[in-house]
Amino acid sequence: AVDFLLENLMQLINCDNELILVEKDQIYSLYEELGFLRKFLKDSEEQRYEHERVKYLVAQIRDVAYEAEDIVDWFVLGAVIQKADGCLAEIFGSVFAPSLRLNRIMEEIESMKTEVMEIYEKKIYDIGVLQIGRPSRSHGDSLRVNTPIVEKERLVGLDGDTRTMIDLLTIEHEKQLKVIPIVGMAGLGKTTLARKVYNDPFIVHHFYIRAWTNVSQVYQKRDLLLSILGSAQIELRCETNKMSDENLGKELFRGLKGRKYLIVMDDIWNIGAWEDLKRWFPNDNNGSRIMFTSRLVDVVPLHAKPFHMRFLNEEESWDLLQHKAFRKESCPPELMEVGKQIAKKCGGLPLAILVIAGLLAKKDKTHDWWRHVEESVSSYIVTDPEQYMDTLALSYNQLPNHLKSCFLYLGAFPEDYEIQVWQLICLWVAEGFIRLNEHKSLEEVAEDYLMDLIDRSLVVVSKTRSNGGIKTCRIHDLLRDLCLKKSQEENFLQHISRYEQTFSSSSITNEQRRLSIHPDFVELLCFNPFAPQVRPFFSFGRLSYEFFWKHLPFISHAFKLLRVLNLSSIDITLSLEKVKQLVHLRYLKFYAFGLDLSPPSQLWNLETLIIEGFLVRIKFRDEIWKMTKLRHLYSMGVIEIPYEPNNPYILHNLQTICGLDLPAGGEEVLARMPNLRKLKCRLLSNSFPELDFLIHLKTLNVSYKKVTNGRVRFPSPDKFPPNLKKLTLSGLFGLPWTETSTLGRLPNLEVLKLLDSDLGRRWDTNDGEFLKLKFLKFQCLDIEHWNTSSNHFPNLEYLVLERCHKLKEIPSEIGHISTLEKIELLWPSPSAANSASQIQEQQQDMGNDGLKILIYAPKEE
Repeated sequence: AVDFLLENLMQLINCDNELILVEKDQIYSLYEELGFLRKFLKDSEEQRYEHERVKYLVAQIRDVAYEAEDIVDWFVLGAVIQKADGCLAEIFGSVFAPSLRLNRIMEEIESMKTEVMEIYEKKIYDIGVLQIGRPSRSHGDSLRVNTPIVEKERLVGLDGDTRTMIDLLTIEHEKQLKVIPIVGMAGLGKTTLARKVYNDPFIVHHFYIRAWTNVSQVYQKRDLLLSILGSAQIELRCETNKMSDENLGKELFRGLKGRKYLIVMDDIWNIGAWEDLKRWFPNDNNGSRIMFTSRLVDVVPLHAKPFHMRFLNEEESWDLLQHKAFRKESCPPELMEVGKQIAKKCGGLPLAILVIAGLLAKKDKTHDWWRHVEESVSSYIVTDPEQYMDTLALSYNQLPNHLKSCFLYLGAFPEDYEIQVWQLICLWVAEGFIRLNEHKSLEEVAEDYLMDLIDRSLVVVSKTRSNGGIKTCRIHDLLRDLCLKKSQEENFLQHISRYEQTFSSSSITNEQRRLSIHPDFVELLCFNPFAPQVRPFFSFGRLSYEFFWKHLPFISHAFKLLRVLNLSSIDITLSLEKVKQLVHLRYLKFYAFGLDLSPPSQLWNLETLIIEGFLVRIKFRDEIWKMTKLRHLYSMGVIEIPYEPNNPYILHNLQTICGLDLPAGGEEVLARMPNLRKLKCRLLSNSFPELDFLIHLKTLNVSYKKVTNGRVRFPSPDKFPPNLKKLTLSGLFGLPWTETSTLGRLPNLEVLKLLDSDLGRRWDTNDGEFLKLKFLKFQCLDIEHWNTSSNHFPNLEYLVLERCHKLKEIPSEIGHISTLEKIELLWPSPSAANSASQIQEQQQDMGNDGLKILIYAPKEE
């Protein structure tokens, strides 16, 4: 909240609206005072979960920042309306007299500053102490939360993983000291697997010395050394209280020297734990091993390959649940079906299954009770503070402050929802969660944030793109429940769904800043609530057009300060004019069908516009060039942007356009968008545009509207965007295969997709082309013969051939490309499928078992 408000205040300080500049001194004073409090928020990130006073003060700062944000946004709204040409004033019914009343806010901030200064001056809670790293704590003051460990329980689904880990630990030809990390989210059974392997009879026999130590978040190097020494039963030559850490390390080195050993370091949260100890582990080339467990990928040492834990499948989940719930008894037939549903809803997470099974074991085993648990299984897990919540909350509390908001935001999406990553990133940017970085765009920083959450096992990758990027992600149901619980505690997000017992106009509390509504609760629209503090409004699922159109005006009335309006599949086309009242709007997504639209140009703050639906034509007026904050435009239909030669405006922030109609000479329009990174367009002429001036463009998708005036021709390679990495072409007719040599000479091309085109029957590739290509896809092409060599695609990793029915065979040389990992055929000719199988057999005979060939074809040709 504070970061975003500071950014807005600086923009207001530098704006040119005279009505706002009148209050410039007040705005600057607020900016300075909040800047001081922001420093305290950063310094107290760790302590706020340990000390109630700090936690309360942080909440106070958050609340006053929200209140100041409301006052400032109302002030800006009034200034914008008064400066407008009267149209907005008519809509609102009166003209606001903008004035910034911050006296009470400044008094509250001054009181907080006094308390913060006391904390700094007296160095209370170690806040304000300049130090390298945090002082070690005694055992009595440790932050360690005891994670439930499944010991002496039936271990389901670990047999295969156990064999894999044993093989990794005992490979005879790898004599060098090797680190083997086990990583995965909390509750997957990392420690359980490590313990099972550690105690396996073969491992016990294989290693001369074994030792186990628990690291945890707050560790002392001395304690770790003593723990390993004790577990390894290494005798010390003098009393420990007389030995320094250095001498303890030397004793460990002496005890391990010349012996084959296995050291397990369980629950590592920081790479520093490994760095502190690694020099005391001798490398005698005798097959010694170090095994980690961690939730974090970034603690894995360089050159170590992590072993990722998997979720249990449905059969394994049910096996584990019924064994825990019934022990040596069998499950009654009447509970079998509901029991399997409970196990399924646990999402394959062993810890979750054990917690729920423990709950079932302590109650009467009746069908009504089990059905009740099945309906609210996630609630029981989240509300049990001694078991699962402590584990998940520990992961959340350890997040850097800038990631907490990004993580909690995932709770706005429905359960089991596959989230489009690029839209999630746009939402994070619109909400102000992303910190500015002079070397990266906001979107690139947001991608780093997402990868950080993925590395911490808090977000799961669902689908990947052809270039290896993440297409969709999701959050485990239990982690989503944690999001909602924490969001409620911190007034971050209110989620209204069918699980709410009551619903009325008071369901939206005055403290809530974000609102997400389940589609079952569309009756909210009938209550006409007034909650101007709400910034994002989410609604998922499709509503009847007539119903929503009737009640849509309530949004502009109830949520006048909206920043995000995400209506998913809701058609608001005839009410689009109502949206222009939301002058703070940064992100707008809605559904449309079969209409010509002119998005309101009054949305000066708009950054992202997403219009889903079909047969839609978006006609922007000339005023689009004044919407200088635009970053992303997306339509499943067609976008038309006018060109005004005398227009001085340039859309410097625009990075994405999907759906643009580009006529001959359309380069002049694109020249006013110099920082485009992704462009999807339809060409209205045979002339392929020369786009060498788009130096930041990395993704280009071009389709041709059917034309009759001659053949399509490509310009020379130097007229393409110089940093283009991904190119998709469709609707090419009359273009000979020889023209693809131009594409082969694009210096940075990594992904090429040729779709629904007629390029001729034979393709002969040449040396020196497609040198960096990693992904190649043909779809619905008329190609019959493909003549190539393995050195024509020296870096190809993935080949997809879809509905190329006339292609007789895949060149055998393709199989000799050393980087190739997968060939995927969808509805090929029988002969092409046979040739793919022959390639696989040849490669297997040569010892190459890594090449995967997938053939999807109808049962009958």
